[in-house]
Amino acid sequence: MVRSRPFFRARKGAATAAALTAATASLLTAGAAPATAVSASGQGSVKNYVALGDSYAAGTGLAQQTNAACGRSVGSYPWWIAETYKPAVFKDVTCSGATTRSLWNQEGPAAPQVNALTRDTDLVTVTLGGNDLGFSDVLTTCVLAGLTTREGTPCRDKAAKDVDAGFAELNTRLPDMLTDIKRRSPDARVVVVGYPNPFPADGSACGSSGPLAKGDVAWLHRTTNRLNVMLQLAALTKQAEYVDTSSAFRDRDMCSPSSGQWINPLLPRTPGSAHPNAVGHLMTASKVYERLEK
Repeated sequence: MVRSRPFFRARKGAATAAALTAATASLLTAGAAPATAVSASGQGSVKNYVALGDSYAAGTGLAQQTNAACGRSVGSYPWWIAETYKPAVFKDVTCSGATTRSLWNQEGPAAPQVNALTRDTDLVTVTLGGNDLGFSDVLTTCVLAGLTTREGTPCRDKAAKDVDAGFAELNTRLPDMLTDIKRRSPDARVVVVGYPNPFPADGSACGSSGPLAKGDVAWLHRTTNRLNVMLQLAALTKQAEYVDTSSAFRDRDMCSPSSGQWINPLLPRTPGSAHPNAVGHLMTASKVYERLEK
């Protein structure tokens, strides 16, 4: 079981939804981990939980890292879920930079993620696909273009062809991914967790912390939505479940006022740039929990 010291401790008799709300308030006001925990009505109902995914699942940029090479943190949404249900076995194999290929191939220090799956696994969460589109490289291209001009779509003009090619490949890889997960863990609930949208639909609100051309911000917003639609359709066709996170993050993106951001801005550059912050992971966990309790 992959664990370090708990991110928070359980409080008996508390309803999970209320505890999540209280924990969120604690994070918003104190900017630190809450003192109390989530106690779930379904506590113990999950016995063997495997978390698959990239940096958006690993908690890259958060405090209390458990694996620096992969950017894993006990503040990530899978750890909130694990501490909620307290499974006997919890394997967090998420890793920054992971693609759908990382499920089957070793990348850097990380073993193939599917190796964590067994026939006893009864819950799998997975957030993958962004890196298949070259998300980091695209953002770098967009920032460099935005430093030159804030008008037009200079990044889209350079990167759209490669992004479209990535989508074409994902269209087959995502169903294959879910098929193999279900083959290895046939009795598991497989939950595909969508990406919170880091970009507002209207790029005019982005300032120096998000140096992107206005048209490119709108394009990046649409591209993230397009990825989420593809993830949702793959989940539907392969009898998996899907969790939408973007609606919860509306007006909490990287271009929102800093006091209300659930996604870190692009600048200043940090490991967590353009990734959910501590509150963002907490709210993602809340959306996953809502789905699991249905």
